[in-house]
Parts: sequence; C-alpha cells; structure tokens
Amino acid sequence: MKKQIINLLAFIPIIALAQPNKVQSAWRNISDYESSYDVNSLTSAKEAIDLALVHEKTMTGAKTWVYNSKIEYYQFREAFKAEQAKLTTIKNDGEKNEVAYGNVNPTKLKDSYNSLKKAISFDKDQSYKPDIDKIQSQLALEIGNIAIGKYKAKIYEDATDLFVISYEVYKSISGTKDTNTLSNALICAQKSSAKIKLIEVSNYMIKENLAIPYTYQSLCEAQIAAKDTAAALQTLKTGRAAFPNDISLMNKETEFYLIQGKQQEAIDNLNKAIAQSPKQSILYMVRGNVYDNLANPAGTAKEKPTNYEELVGKAEVDYLKTIELDPTNFNCWYNIGALYNNWGVYYQTKADAFNKVNAEQKALAEKAQTMFKKAIVNLEKALEINSTESQTMFALRKLYLLTGDSAKAAQMSERMKK
Repeated sequence: MKKQIINLLAFIPIIALAQPNKVQSAWRNISDYESSYDVNSLTSAKEAIDLALVHEKTMTGAKTWVYNSKIEYYQFREAFKAEQAKLTTIKNDGEKNEVAYGNVNPTKLKDSYNSLKKAISFDKDQSYKPDIDKIQSQLALEIGNIAIGKYKAKIYEDATDLFVISYEVYKSISGTKDTNTLSNALICAQKSSAKIKLIEVSNYMIKENLAIPYTYQSLCEAQIAAKDTAAALQTLKTGRAAFPNDISLMNKETEFYLIQGKQQEAIDNLNKAIAQSPKQSILYMVRGNVYDNLANPAGTAKEKPTNYEELVGKAEVDYLKTIELDPTNFNCWYNIGALYNNWGVYYQTKADAFNKVNAEQKALAEKAQTMFKKAIVNLEKALEINSTESQTMFALRKLYLLTGDSAKAAQMSERMKK
C-alpha cells in the first residue's frame, strides 16, 4: 500500500512539467520546418502548441503565442503555395501570385495576427520583441498582398477586414497612420454586400481621426439603408462640423432636409454651396427643383402658394443657369419645359374662372399661350438630346394641341407609335 503511494507521488512532477514541455516541442518542430519545409513538422508543432495554449502554466506566456503566430503564418504560406501550384496555365509569376492571393483562405493569416496581438499583450518586459517585430514585418507584407488580391477577386468582405488589419500592423510597426489603407477598406466595404462592414469601417476611421468627408457620407448612407435615420442625421451633423465647406456633405444634408420637407433649410444649404462652387450646374438645378416643387406641390388638389409667381420665377432663373453651364442636360431642358407648362396651366385656370370674356381674361389666356409656347421650345430641345423619351413626346403632343398646331400634334402621334 505504501509502495503505491510513493509511486503515485513520483509521477506528479512529470505531469506538472508535461504541458510546459509542449512549448519546447513546438519550438523544435518549428525549427525543423524552417530548415526542411517538412509539413509534418509543422503539423507536429501545431499539435504541441495547441496543448500549451490551454494549459494554465503556458497559456499566458508570450513565447507560447509567438510560436503559435509563427506556426499559423507558416500554415498560411503552405496554403498559398498550394493555390499557386493549381495555377498551371498562368506563366507570369506576378499574375500567378495575384490570383493565388485572391483564391487562398485568409483565416490562418488572420489567426496569426490575432496570436501576435496576444503575444504583445503578454510580453510585458519585451523579451520577445525581436521575434514579434520579425513576424509583424512578414505579416505586413502578406496581409497587404492578400488584401489587394481579394479586392481584385471581388471578395470584398475579406478585402475589407484585411485592409483594416494591414492598417493596424503598419501602425504597430511604424507608429504612423496610413489613411490610404483605411480608405481602401472603406471602398471595399462600400462594395461589400454586408453593409454592416461599411458602418464598422467608417466608425473606425472616425475613431482613428482619419475620417474624410466621404467617410461621413458613406456612413450616413449605410445608416439610412439600415433605417436608422436618427444616427444618419447625427453623422451628417458631425461630418458637417468637421468639414463645414465640403460640398458632398452639404448636398447630402440638403437631401435630408428635402426628405423631411424642410425646404427652407435645403435652400439655405444650396445658397452656401452655390456661393462656394458657382460653376457647379447641378446645384442650380437642385435649387430650381426645390423652388419648382414649392410652387407646384404634388397633388392636383393642392392650392398654389400665394407667392407662386415669385417661386416659379426663381425656379426659371436656376433652370436657365443650369442650361447655360450644361447645355446638354436633358433633365433640365425637360424640367424647365414642364415648369412653363405648369405656369401656363396656372394662367389658363385663372382665365377659365371668368364667366365671360373681358380684358383681364384675355390677358391671362395670352400669358398661358406664351408659357405653353416656351414649354414647347424647351421640350423640343430635350427631345433632341433624348429622341426616344416617350414622356417628352406625350407632353409635346398635348402642348401642340393647346397652342392650335394640329399638324405637329399629328406628327408627334405618328412618332409615338413608332
């Protein structure tokens, strides 16, 4: 009985040392792999380090995580070489590498990076800094390459994550922030079907103080798509505070005001934008459209505002300015034609309200005809730019009839049939 107790105690130190020895075993197998590239050594190294990662004496050791990061990096390299070997029809090495980076699974590379972060957190006295720095340099190169490869392969979710990791690795190595890398992540997130990525990357750029106006614009659009209007509006406010003179953010805010029916706020924004960019035709067209909508609210039952003529006059000026700056803008030629048509209807409706013909009634009817003829001139120009636009043809046919030109109305009818 006593002999059994003595034997049991004799084994206790061996059990206590067994798992820490797995770190040493992993190191020996890593060394074997580095000298021979024997995949079996790499497999043995991973088996040993996995046991060390769950043992209380080794799971918080910087050395353990450094070795794990190395092993995972080498496993990624083996997977990459396997992808290269499949590409037998591609002779150019650069092209072959690019395609292989697009095809290879990035999981092991991401795992290697996460293991390295663990190693850094446990390496309080920086005993393993030389090893960590070396692995970081290797990772920086690989992650940058695979991020580009995934982007070119249109695997945008992976590319987004990898560009973010590339940014973090470079920042850790150099102590500097690379705006371009995070901008690439934002572009990939924009193209990704997982729009949550766009929100994540945008917020990360803001947190890193690397946001550009496009960051806020993208974040706002993603939040609108997620039906989080309150967050989108807050994003716009923050972006406008950071970049008060940025046209794109100003325009996005203007869109928001228009959606919310805040036309005056929209006009105030457009006035600022036009003062800043007086040659940007789209700004005049949008402002003209705001005035036009104020003058001609949607719905036939709605009454015209008391300052109708003032509003349509402002819309006319803005549409004409748009055409001056951009003579081939079909939409603006159509809009101003529609404006004159509605203006003519406004006068004709007033004329029709008289019970009998008198001077005032005649004056209103003449104004209506003048506006209808102006509408024809502009809609004909729109049709020259887009010769198959059916809505323009329909409007012109109706206007020809209103102005007594039955021959042109018949011609337009024939054109519409074709």
